[in-house]
Amino acid sequence: MLRRFLMSYVIGIDSGGTHITATAYKDNIAIATTTAGPGNIFLDPQQTIKNLINVITEISEKLSSNTCNLILIGIAGLESADNPQPYLDKINDHFKSLTKNIIFISDAKLALINGLEGKDGFLAIAGTGSIVYGKQKNKYLRAGGWGYLLDDIGSGYRISQEAVTTALEKMDRGENSSLTPAILEYFKADNLKNIVSEYYKLNRTEIAAFSLKLAQEADRQNDEAIMILQHQADLLADEIIHLIERYPQESISLNLALSGSVLVNNLIIQKEIASKVKHVYPTIKIMVSDRSNTAAVNYIQ
Repeated sequence: MLRRFLMSYVIGIDSGGTHITATAYKDNIAIATTTAGPGNIFLDPQQTIKNLINVITEISEKLSSNTCNLILIGIAGLESADNPQPYLDKINDHFKSLTKNIIFISDAKLALINGLEGKDGFLAIAGTGSIVYGKQKNKYLRAGGWGYLLDDIGSGYRISQEAVTTALEKMDRGENSSLTPAILEYFKADNLKNIVSEYYKLNRTEIAAFSLKLAQEADRQNDEAIMILQHQADLLADEIIHLIERYPQESISLNLALSGSVLVNNLIIQKEIASKVKHVYPTIKIMVSDRSNTAAVNYIQ
């Protein structure tokens, strides 16, 4: 019944490494949504484009009697991919009768626009991976986001890695780690030596998920878990501060949005980042953004 009263709509798409979410909005209100498989154009460009075409087709068919004014697509891996334009052209060609206004940006930039509601400021994302973004007077800068082998400080993967590394280092010194029981349970091993083979069998998302167990240990006042979370938060806070310092300081908008499952759900990390960043920039406004990043389409002028 609702469809009869719609005249035009916009679509926001968050194409991430785990899944794709597409949502149609009318006057900033979500009216339809759909999801698909992973959408990292750096890791698998062909499958990403196939999944994007599927979600756009599905959501546009739900609203077939209406007009699509804009599609904003934030794609993971877009800034790292080698010559992604031919793949993006496929989407433009496939939907040229739906709309000629399709914008492609990185998923991190999508989160920045959404988290700051189109305003100038900064965004830190930490989920499986991590990245920091800044926007000041249409000048975009980034820090981090170079993948789990090279970077991703403060992320679920890096938290998990530090926990396992800490336990192994203590074992090598003939010491016991209070994290060992949780590590053995999660990685389904009977001793720490066997952890290594189990660890390398898992993908980065499965390893990153152990950070949830570590957060539970921290909630139980496990000092080792707390120290690891605080250490990763400190590293990410430094990255935020260094990015802010790259902009001219005399006319800077000091807004910081925290996004991604690690930053949204972990109060220890939130507080540590806020404390360290505010020590350098006392007037900065920090907010937690847990709304779908597809809503960024509502802030595109």
